[in-house]
Amino acid sequence: MLKQRILTALILIPLVIAGIIYLPTSAIAGILAVLLLQGAWEWSRLAGCQSNIARVAYVITMALVLWYCWTVITDQSFTRLLANVAAVGWLLATLWIFFPSLCKEKSLPNLIVKLLAGIFVIGITWVAMVNQHAQTQQGPLWVLYFMFLIWIADSGAYFAGRAFGRHKLAPVVSPGKTWEGVAGAALMVLVYAYLAQYWLPVNAGQMVGVILVSLFLVPVSVIGDLFESLMKRQSGIKDSGQLLPGHGGVMDRVDSMTAVFPVTMWIATQVEFI
Repeated sequence: MLKQRILTALILIPLVIAGIIYLPTSAIAGILAVLLLQGAWEWSRLAGCQSNIARVAYVITMALVLWYCWTVITDQSFTRLLANVAAVGWLLATLWIFFPSLCKEKSLPNLIVKLLAGIFVIGITWVAMVNQHAQTQQGPLWVLYFMFLIWIADSGAYFAGRAFGRHKLAPVVSPGKTWEGVAGAALMVLVYAYLAQYWLPVNAGQMVGVILVSLFLVPVSVIGDLFESLMKRQSGIKDSGQLLPGHGGVMDRVDSMTAVFPVTMWIATQVEFI
């Protein structure tokens, strides 16, 4: 499994880097839309949709949501509103993680709640990533910075958890995650953020803010991961899909991004250097 994960990553990461740097925002928006619509298909299953017709209808609904967002994405008041919605939404998602029995039973109201949560998670992630990419000439650089932050945090948590993990972080939601893993992720991100001053477009004074924001995003990335794990546990599904060998589905790969990029969009409304 680890060999498959590494091989898939070695193939995909250079393609992702090249695409983010060289493709225009419109192309990035289209590629992300295709990937996240696959994520919507997976989410409909996690939410409890049994009918393929209902799942197709959900994907079409998500496509219409993304299309509408594209028509208004240059409206700064729209993005500020979504940023605030993202901040509040992920606070509520955190509470949901603390009360994992919420919406666990299979019922129409719970299905609707989870489907709406998917529109929130996937739709705002798409807006946040596209909006960040479009921000001046440095936008693609920041997108890459936050993507690498997530990957580094995930790797730090994995290896630190395997080596030192003793205290469970959220045993009901994700038994494999530990507080030691979170500490390892924070340490790796701290080193990464410090080294990033040599290539990020920030001055010495702003670098302190970058480091603080980066450390703050470590628990945010964990929450994104845990929220998708909660959906999988409630539905009794191990992986959201089988699209990527060794990695599962799209939602398994973007779970942390669905929290980090929307929260980063909110942070960008509070500071000037992102």
